[in-house]
Amino acid sequence: MKWMLLVALSSAALFSSAQMPNAGWQNLFNGKDLKTWDSYMRPPNMMGYDNKQDTPMEPIGLNKDPYKVFTVENGMIHISGQIWGAITSRQEYSNFHIRFQTKWGEKQWPPRATGLRDAGFLFHCTEPFDYSFKCWMRSIEMQVQETEIGDHFNLGGGEAEFQLSPGKTGDHKNVDQYDGNAPLKRFTGRVYRSGDFESPKGEWTTSEVIARQADAVFIVNGFVVNRLFNIYRNDLKQQVTSGRIQFQSESAEYWLKNIQIRPISFKRTNAKLTSPQTDIIIGENEKQQIEITNTGEPIELVAAELIGKDIDKFVVRLPSLPMILKKGEKIILPVTIKPGSVSGNKVKLRLESELGPVPGWEANLTVK
Repeated sequence: MKWMLLVALSSAALFSSAQMPNAGWQNLFNGKDLKTWDSYMRPPNMMGYDNKQDTPMEPIGLNKDPYKVFTVENGMIHISGQIWGAITSRQEYSNFHIRFQTKWGEKQWPPRATGLRDAGFLFHCTEPFDYSFKCWMRSIEMQVQETEIGDHFNLGGGEAEFQLSPGKTGDHKNVDQYDGNAPLKRFTGRVYRSGDFESPKGEWTTSEVIARQADAVFIVNGFVVNRLFNIYRNDLKQQVTSGRIQFQSESAEYWLKNIQIRPISFKRTNAKLTSPQTDIIIGENEKQQIEITNTGEPIELVAAELIGKDIDKFVVRLPSLPMILKKGEKIILPVTIKPGSVSGNKVKLRLESELGPVPGWEANLTVK
């Protein structure tokens, strides 16, 4: 493929051309081995986020894996989590759309032998390999943690702007949460995803990152859960738009498969989405639906987004995404609510393309 040839010629320029057509998905894992990936692990006796060691040991280092932390089993990557580290792409990427699937295992290791299982997807990664906690590159993280997939961390990859509002975790801890209704704010800390769209334990969760210039969008099982704008490195005095990618090992066993990436096409389309009804009121044990017709040019839909509070109380059944919605075609989205939804709670529903929210269409969902 042409864009893979560009990797060899100039990895920093990969996917950067606005004229480049969408070349489709490229597999980053061959299902057989990890020969196209580098691995790196820190000292085996180093525990947690403290960089100190009681008894100094050498890091396991680059492309050495005596503990079999990263292996291939039945066409999947098995990450044991026993030693902290990562597998790293050997190419750099910019202006990309990546997707992958994860499923939790049973094993957990000190210092996180109990509690939420943890891992992460890192992008815009730059050396050294041991920049963060002696085992991860300087990077931006999409958190892959049990029930919290889609949170954001900055591992030295650059500060960003977010739409933030106060939120609460399941245990009622106050947090900074992505909210598509909120104004932009430059922020350096953890940004919690807007809602929990992860699959139940034992099932596969599909995660996606769309990295567009110095912005990024996090998607979980077809729903936008976080947005980053203007990622910027103060030490370099410039925006961050490219780098390698990593998958973490961080004390929890999980499986990884279907790692695919494609370049972003910056060609815009004059789609026009219409619906006979965009104000939907729904009660428990009721089922409503939203009919959406495209009366303009074809458009690719990659995700949906619910904006408001308690958004994961709404169940919106999406078609298989990404999908091309051609002129004259329509989709129907069934909508229900979960038990315990608060009467009067109202959220917005938007649809997403690779270039951002589809303009000119949104629906309002309200609990009866």
